[in-house]
Amino acid sequence: MREFGFELRLCAHLEASGVPGVGDVGVVARQLGTSVHAAGGRIVDAMCVLPGPEYGERVELTSDTIPPAVLDAVVPVGEFERATRVFDGPPERAHALAERGADTGFLDVARRNGQTVVRQTTRYPEWVGGLVGVENKPDLGTPGSLDAQMRHDASLGVLDYAIVATESHVTRAHLNRLPDAVGVWRVDFEDDDPIEVVRAPSRLDTSGPGLEVLDAEPGKTNVRAVTAAA
Repeated sequence: MREFGFELRLCAHLEASGVPGVGDVGVVARQLGTSVHAAGGRIVDAMCVLPGPEYGERVELTSDTIPPAVLDAVVPVGEFERATRVFDGPPERAHALAERGADTGFLDVARRNGQTVVRQTTRYPEWVGGLVGVENKPDLGTPGSLDAQMRHDASLGVLDYAIVATESHVTRAHLNRLPDAVGVWRVDFEDDDPIEVVRAPSRLDTSGPGLEVLDAEPGKTNVRAVTAAA
C-alpha cells in the first residue's frame, strides 16, 4: 500500500480504537512539526493526543480552535483587563486577538472607560495527557531516513511515545537499528485487529532537557540542547 493511503487508514483506526497498550486517543493529527531549532526539520506522520484529566472540559468549552496567541497571553479569569496590556504588539493586534478569542467563546470582551477589556470565561483546562508520534513506513525495504528520524524523536523529548508502523515483516536487524524506546507495529488492515505490537514503546522523558539532531554525516552528528521550557 502507498504510504499516503496507509497513513489515512491507520489514523482512522487509531482515532476509533486508541493506541494499543497506551490508551484512548482524544485527537489524531497528521504531518506535525516537532523540531525546535531546525524549523521544519522533523515532521511526524501521525500525532495522537492522549486525553488528560480535563479533556471533557476542553470539549465542552468550544469546538473551535482557540488562537495560540490568546492561550499564551496572561488573561485573567473573572476580572477584566485591558486588551493592550495582555496582548503584545500594537493596539490593532490586541483588539483583533480579543475579538477572535470572543468568537470562540473563550473570552469575554467589553468596553470600559473607552478601552477594550477582556477576561477568560473559564480557566483553560489541562486536557493533554500525552503525545504519541507514529512514523509510517509501510515498506521497510525503502526506509529513507527512518533511523535518523527515530533518533531525533527519542532524544528530543517532545513526544511521550514514538512508534514505527509498517506492513513489512520486522526482523531483529530492523529493531536493532532503532532506539530501544521506540515501539514497532506491524499493520495488516485485512485483520479484524490490524495492529500487531512487535515491540511496545517505552515512555520517553519529556520533563527534562533534550537533544535535537540537526544534521549528520559519516563520523559526525551535529546536535543542539533543548530545554524543557522550549
